[in-house]
Amino acid sequence: MASRNLTEYRRKRNPKKTSEPFGKAKKRGKQPIFVVQRHDARRLHYDFRLERDGALASWAVPKGVPLEPGQRALAVHVEDHPLDYAGFEGEIPKGQYGAGTVEIWDQGTYELVEEKKDGGLTVRLRGKRLDGTWTLVPAKLDGDPKNWLLLKKREDAAQQARPTRDYSPMLATLEQQVPKGPGWLFEVKWDGFRAIARVTQAEAALTSRQGNDLTQRFSTIRAEIPKALKTPDCVLDGEVCALDEQGRS
Repeated sequence: MASRNLTEYRRKRNPKKTSEPFGKAKKRGKQPIFVVQRHDARRLHYDFRLERDGALASWAVPKGVPLEPGQRALAVHVEDHPLDYAGFEGEIPKGQYGAGTVEIWDQGTYELVEEKKDGGLTVRLRGKRLDGTWTLVPAKLDGDPKNWLLLKKREDAAQQARPTRDYSPMLATLEQQVPKGPGWLFEVKWDGFRAIARVTQAEAALTSRQGNDLTQRFSTIRAEIPKALKTPDCVLDGEVCALDEQGRS
């Protein structure tokens, strides 16, 4: 990769109007760092950043970092960010570039496994959530040199063969008395459709307790679930219901 240049970063931002850092931090350790920031801007996405030559090479990943071996995701190469941006969390004011909320989703160190002549990178991440090997490929999707691919590498045969876990919704049981003592939580009994929502790379799929596909039936809910989450991958157990003006199902 070419040497880092923060001119474009500074051109897009006004230090008098945003609390984003402007490049005062220096390298802090022997191992290069990475950070993934959840950026709830006009469109929710995740910013994938690698320390390179005193700055952060950066990609915007609309559907989140792929977590399963063999998965890939679009990663849009954006301007380099200053190294101290790795610690930035907060609100970018309305009207400023990237307006919205920034949160650190994961961070840690990485090892550069391979760097290709075309700029492609293979890195071994060591974070709290991300622990494994990923490859960044300058794929030039749709003819745009900014459109890269981020791929999760297959670690070993055992990981490749790992089956997808099946989930069943928690079901209520009829009792004569409310249980007492520590360790009990209680929820409202809603009348609706009990469903499992499996969210993968910020895309939700809904199934009933019998395993029937509910995704198209509740397409508006499917679209809203990823927006309410702070992770692109999870499994939710919930009740799909409609409420009247008094909040009753």
